[in-house]
Amino acid sequence: TTDVNQAKSLAISFINSNKGKPLLLADEYVFKLNKNTTTTKYWICTLNGCSAKVHTDLNSQFIKIVGDHNHFPEKEQLEIREFREKVKQRAIHETTPIPRIYDEECAKACFQMQQ
Repeated sequence: TTDVNQAKSLAISFINSNKGKPLLLADEYVFKLNKNTTTTKYWICTLNGCSAKVHTDLNSQFIKIVGDHNHFPEKEQLEIREFREKVKQRAIHETTPIPRIYDEECAKACFQMQQ
């Protein structure tokens, strides 16, 4: 398992799934909420068969990581999810036509990849 002391500095962030559920992002891996208790949220890796888990408190502050991933990080998948979320949020909150939003976000993504 991962050394807990090493993992204390793990930076986590959140994004919504296609169905609007929260996903936890850590070290280019994606976790979905498995269950809540009165003190802890338990997150499991979204890849079936992977035993890696993350525990956070109820305010989504990192507590620890449990187990190891049996696969490589999902960097490309993560970038796709983030792109989709940006387009979706802009479509909800702006009056800009959706094809234009899509084209603008594609251009931004291509520019970021070139840097």
